[in-house]
Amino acid sequence: MATKKTSSAKSTAGVERVRNLILGFVGLLVVGFVVTTFYLGTGLSQNSVPEAGSDYEVIADVTVANPVRRLTVEEYFSYACVHCKNFDPTLEDWLTTLPKDVNFNRVPTAFSRAWGVLAQGYFALEKANALDSHHQSMFKAIHNGGRVFSNGEAIADYLDSPDLPAADFMRAFDSRDVMRKLNRAEQATRRTGIEAVPTMVVAGKYRVGMDNGAERALQVVDYLLEQERVLMQGEAP
Repeated sequence: MATKKTSSAKSTAGVERVRNLILGFVGLLVVGFVVTTFYLGTGLSQNSVPEAGSDYEVIADVTVANPVRRLTVEEYFSYACVHCKNFDPTLEDWLTTLPKDVNFNRVPTAFSRAWGVLAQGYFALEKANALDSHHQSMFKAIHNGGRVFSNGEAIADYLDSPDLPAADFMRAFDSRDVMRKLNRAEQATRRTGIEAVPTMVVAGKYRVGMDNGAERALQVVDYLLEQERVLMQGEAP
């Protein structure tokens, strides 16, 4: 009987050790998962210092004229681009933190005739002082409502309201000011080598894409702005 009790006790102890090992292993997995999630979620897995070629590209053969020494950031985008729509709320949040010495502009791209109509529509809204109230509406109309805007009249009819009559929109749409801005935007798109949107351009010198995610892109923009700020201070008399 003593032998049976000893054997039983050893068996119980062995089972307990196995159970503890399994629980310990599971615990390590949980801790590892939590740490990894935090690591990735905070961006700590990415390089702390942005690198040319992986985080941004230096725009070749660009002469930057900045007589007032004002920092600039541009977002190249299109209302037709769903990635631009998804990026827009993150961008808007980031803009609330933008220092006062930085000038921000959106530049609509015209990779096709259809995109050209939307780019012209953007500048028409800007000229009509109706951009803030209709910027999101354009994204939603296309990507949530399935709208196709093949010409200015289609946009005008969609936006027609007491605040923005269709006739007022079309006057802006067909204006010389809007056509000049559209031409300048097309030239800037070619000059900066934009091939995909959304893409950020910093100080006319650096192209920042979204390959590493929107949050990383904006971190890189902040970094490049600081580099330019230091450079400007060093050049100051």
